[in-house]
Amino acid sequence: GGDVWLITVTWAVFKELFFLQFFPRAGQERLKSEYHSIRQTDTETSMDSMQRFLRLAGFLGAAAGTAEEQAKNFQQKSGDRHQPTTQQSS
Repeated sequence: GGDVWLITVTWAVFKELFFLQFFPRAGQERLKSEYHSIRQTDTETSMDSMQRFLRLAGFLGAAAGTAEEQAKNFQQKSGDRHQPTTQQSS
């Protein structure tokens, strides 16, 4: 036999290490940009939008912030689409 190398890591740490090792930097930056500018599209349901948001947050790990920060970010982003627009009279 050979030497056994074993390390115990959390799932979050494993995902982050895997992501950094096997996902190109340009792809990481694209996901960060998409996460920070995400908006619900006209063709998405609220559930679809939330799933896309959570998928991006999962990829970004700690870079997406705490669960509380993520919830606040999602609420702000999803609220943008539903804000009534005001039109000024001329």
